[in-house]
Amino acid sequence: MESIPLFPLGSVLLPGARIALQIFEPRYVDLVSECLKTDSGFGVLLLRRGSEVLQNDDGDDTRLAQLGTYAKIVDWNALPNGLLGITVEGQRKFRLLSSHLDANKLHRAEVEWLDDEPLISLPAHSVELKNLLQQLNRHPQVARLNMRVDIDDASTLGCVLSQLLPIEESLKFTLLAENDPLARLEKLMILLDDMS
Repeated sequence: MESIPLFPLGSVLLPGARIALQIFEPRYVDLVSECLKTDSGFGVLLLRRGSEVLQNDDGDDTRLAQLGTYAKIVDWNALPNGLLGITVEGQRKFRLLSSHLDANKLHRAEVEWLDDEPLISLPAHSVELKNLLQQLNRHPQVARLNMRVDIDDASTLGCVLSQLLPIEESLKFTLLAENDPLARLEKLMILLDDMS
């Protein structure tokens, strides 16, 4: 069990994948500053309901998904709109045990780290998924994330594609919760068949 700061979002982050965030609330500016100083990270959890922006935040754990991903900042910059922009990369999954709000209204949580998924070589039929990832990487918004595309294991390919595909966050959460990399790839193949 470990205590970490949380960044609840309306989005899911998967291990090995990256997302860009705009930081404007003072509590998260402070969090980012601390993470950069100490080379530490924070937990990203899907908000089941409510807003990412502080309103009457009462620390209600039922608003937070019980499964999240620890994130590290891999890039940051000042955005043209004056906000702080960061890119974070998912590291490992955790289960939320409990959370509370600190004096600065920042969520802090006790978490249990989940075991890393097994490293499994890509099955032969996943060539089209790997090709899809390379095609997605040509999109300017994806290219800016500077994500790895020379992926040779089923877990990373499944997580990165799950992050990038234009699917509902609830589906991304289901793919995050999947612990079998090959089963995640199969689910992605079904989703892609349904989308085409």
